[in-house]
Amino acid sequence: MRNKQLYQIHADVCRTLTHPIRLEIIDCLREGEKSVTQLVAQLDAPQGTVSRHLSVMRVKGVVLTRREGTTIYYRLGSPYVLTAYDAMHQFAMEHLTAQSGLLTAA
Repeated sequence: MRNKQLYQIHADVCRTLTHPIRLEIIDCLREGEKSVTQLVAQLDAPQGTVSRHLSVMRVKGVVLTRREGTTIYYRLGSPYVLTAYDAMHQFAMEHLTAQSGLLTAA
């Protein structure tokens, strides 16, 4: 019998990755942990927006935190987050290429 709880967790994590800013955060964190300030600068997004998305990602375990004084650093919760990101990124690139070819042929 398939584990319904596992499917629910899978769906929850996938929903967590459905926002472009969250995907950008994952891509930024591939280089290693970063503070909110560093992410805000790299993403060119308001601090409130970045913090809100990081909070959603933290609840689902996509990112983990470490506090140093008053600064909180974020890192990916698992190397599998990057594996999933890279696979979907490759799929999106192939899809975009195929669509471009269809538009050019028309």
